[in-house]
Amino acid sequence: MKLSSLYCFLPTLIVSALQPLDSQYSTTKTIPSQTSNNTSYANFISSKFGLDSPQISSVNASSWDWWYFDIISPDLHASLTIVFFTAVRTGFPYVSATNATTVNVIYSFPNGTVSAIIVEASEAVITSVGQGSSGEYVGTGVSWVGSPDMSSYKITMNSPQNGLEGMFELKSSAAAHYPCAGVRVGESMEVVPGLGWSNAVPDAVGSVDVKIKGSEMKFTGAGYHDKNWGNKPLTSLIGSWYWGHGRLGPYSLVWFDAIAANGTEYVSSYTYKDGKIIAANCAATGLQIRPVNSTYPPTINSANPTGYTMVMDLGAEGILRANLTSAALITPGGAPRWSGSLMGSVDGGEVIEGGVALYEQFTFAV
Repeated sequence: MKLSSLYCFLPTLIVSALQPLDSQYSTTKTIPSQTSNNTSYANFISSKFGLDSPQISSVNASSWDWWYFDIISPDLHASLTIVFFTAVRTGFPYVSATNATTVNVIYSFPNGTVSAIIVEASEAVITSVGQGSSGEYVGTGVSWVGSPDMSSYKITMNSPQNGLEGMFELKSSAAAHYPCAGVRVGESMEVVPGLGWSNAVPDAVGSVDVKIKGSEMKFTGAGYHDKNWGNKPLTSLIGSWYWGHGRLGPYSLVWFDAIAANGTEYVSSYTYKDGKIIAANCAATGLQIRPVNSTYPPTINSANPTGYTMVMDLGAEGILRANLTSAALITPGGAPRWSGSLMGSVDGGEVIEGGVALYEQFTFAV
């Protein structure tokens, strides 16, 4: 083989190494807190294993990968979000400028307290077994353990020096999926070109029993876990996105409505009911999320919406038309996240009320 031909194949070889082989069902990757000077390659094609595994070859100034967990109380008055990042600010704008292995713990209490604690690790050790993952962020006392089939996850916080103690558990109640389909080999994992997304736990029975800066938080509610990644700065890929998950009657719902940096809209919708995925696709007609009392498309100068309208294709079930009404701003700042109520009807039928949701808006467009 000519040397020039070998160079042409190097990216393919490196990306292939990111994809777990059928016989390689268990892998461990150590990610240093310092960024790499190497080119980072991202994997966007699914394989038999590794849905929740690291998907970039290294963390440099442009690449990023994270594991996201949340839970919301049934009354919408309390929430906990924990994000395990491997990124620096030049890749993803809301993390450390220098440490590539950080944990963000974002919380809201019924008394209106909303805040975040950020802890920095000396390195992250991610172990992937089957489809699931576990992660230890060394020196933080915060870690997670997932089962190989992604049916359960447990996040442990043993960091009293940072005001973090207790456990947060998820028992999955909905099947995992990729942006445009359920879990299967050879599926695209890009929700927007260059932006990877896999949803290990679209809905879960979650339980949290923690102490944050001495205040107790204990409830059972709706839980969720996914991950995103890319090897280019997020701000170069995205103008804005609306993402969220919720429960409405018998339906578990996940949505992603994004505008790429070039102005193209991309959507992904997912619905689970009665033990099966009834809809999971990226069809342009499958989803529309629009803000209430704010501008569309959103810009960095847009006011925060008071909620959203949703139109989602549920396949054979029909078309869901729903309203998301924000109850509390649970993550303020440039990437606001809310808890909210969800109500709607399918094909104009009986209105379903009492739904709960957690959703966010990222905006980079000017």
